[in-house]
Amino acid sequence: MPDALPAKIGLELHIYPRTECKMFCSCSSSFLDAEPNTVVCPVCTGQPGAKPLSPNSAVIAVLLQLADVFGMERLRGPVRILRKHYFYPDLPCNYQRTSEPVASGGSLSGCRLREIHFEEDPGQYDLPKGKVDFNRSGVPLIELVTEPDIRDSRQAKSFLSDLLLVLQYLGCAREEMPFKVDTNISVGGRERVEVKNINSASGVVQAIEYEIERQSELIVRGEAVDRETRHFDAISGTTVSLRFKENLEDYRYFPDPDLPPVDISAVAFEKVPSPFGILERMTAGGAREPDARTVLADRNLLRLFERVELSTDTRFASTFVARDIKGELNYRRMDSSSLPSISEGIVSIAVNYAGSRLSNQNASLLLRKLFDGQPIGGLLEELTSNWHSSEEIVRAAADVMRENADAVKRYINGNREVMNFLVGQCMKRLGGKARPGDIANVLMKEMGRMRKPL
Repeated sequence: MPDALPAKIGLELHIYPRTECKMFCSCSSSFLDAEPNTVVCPVCTGQPGAKPLSPNSAVIAVLLQLADVFGMERLRGPVRILRKHYFYPDLPCNYQRTSEPVASGGSLSGCRLREIHFEEDPGQYDLPKGKVDFNRSGVPLIELVTEPDIRDSRQAKSFLSDLLLVLQYLGCAREEMPFKVDTNISVGGRERVEVKNINSASGVVQAIEYEIERQSELIVRGEAVDRETRHFDAISGTTVSLRFKENLEDYRYFPDPDLPPVDISAVAFEKVPSPFGILERMTAGGAREPDARTVLADRNLLRLFERVELSTDTRFASTFVARDIKGELNYRRMDSSSLPSISEGIVSIAVNYAGSRLSNQNASLLLRKLFDGQPIGGLLEELTSNWHSSEEIVRAAADVMRENADAVKRYINGNREVMNFLVGQCMKRLGGKARPGDIANVLMKEMGRMRKPL
């Protein structure tokens, strides 16, 4: 197998914004669970004489918010809606409505962005069965196009990870299907091959790796790489040819006579800080990057983190929210919408936990009761009262070490697993009112002074 040749890769990302209606009609944009051809009207099925509504302004607001986070520059003047012509069973009127670019420039994950615009999705064609479902026809899409700056699947995966973080942070995309991807891959400076409609980041990685290998083999054998459109088979991890690639002129773009240009400047959107700026601040403050990304991916978790951070520190707050709180939500299969109503209790638990007035076990106990809807004030006061001081921990550790000399000897001679036993004995002596980590630190310090093996 020949070594892979250098590649240039560009992505066309079709983002499904979280909106109630389709792009140019009032039909619901929720189509995944509907019976085939039930969420339709004359407009989204392309029936003769049907007139489209003005573009969904909620979609444009999401687009502008994304462009702002990516640092893109909004293009001046009204934006025209174009008809992009092609012939396929999922497109009954034989054209797709798509806007001119709304913004350009900017970058994400070190990759330059070429443009962003909005359009409507076609229907779904089941080729083996010869059936078409038009429920998806007219569903809004935001298309983000990159420059061919990506060189391999690893870089593509990083880009998609950052894109998903932005979408989750803004809460602007459909959770069940945030985006689909078309990947343009050129190997060794030869023709560009497009792989269409990949529905996952792992699929993009597989498609890129397969195409780089396939095209490299063709070039090494002296064969031509066709400019074509290919389909990705998620089961086999391979691509198969669909058709020869169209040129821009093949689509016969022209302005839609049923829709006037759109004044984008009249659409309001919420400006928010970049999640990557917050990520950088959190990691600089000691947060682990995976914890910071978990927090940033959910606005309710982020707000809770900010409250906990005010009374503790960045590292503790990120760990507590990303692991303890997110873990409790995952265990209960709950979303984060319940957090604002119990945030006061969560912050109280966090502050006492961070201040060594609650053990990990007792903090977990209080969280469980809080999520169960039980009052925790009395129990919290009971568990945090008469909390043992550092001097009392030292005395308890000394007593435990004296009573368990054999265990201490094994630890000093390299058996680190004995530490759990010694900590447990101290916890019993202290009635559970001390943090295991604090006890372990005292034990390690005291045993570290015993230079000679016992």
